[in-house]
Amino acid sequence: MSDHPTTYNAEPAQSGIAWDDRAEIHRKDDGQGVLDGAKGLYHGTFGEMVKLMMAMTPEERSHHVIQKLGDRMYDVGEIEALASGSDYPG
Repeated sequence: MSDHPTTYNAEPAQSGIAWDDRAEIHRKDDGQGVLDGAKGLYHGTFGEMVKLMMAMTPEERSHHVIQKLGDRMYDVGEIEALASGSDYPG
């Protein structure tokens, strides 16, 4: 797994989504903070976490986010958009 940031010097770091980057599913309101890494509910690749979120009911999904390590948080709207894209491997 790699950890490619989405930007570098405010320019896209690479084209497309790095589906193999490490990621975690978190509760949307877990507060982040110093112990944020310990609050991850599920761990795996970004592609696996998107697939897992899409397997949740819409109600469950609305309470979670994906934190892509070395990058940023993805909310449910972004996750659903990525899952419906033609390059989504799941």
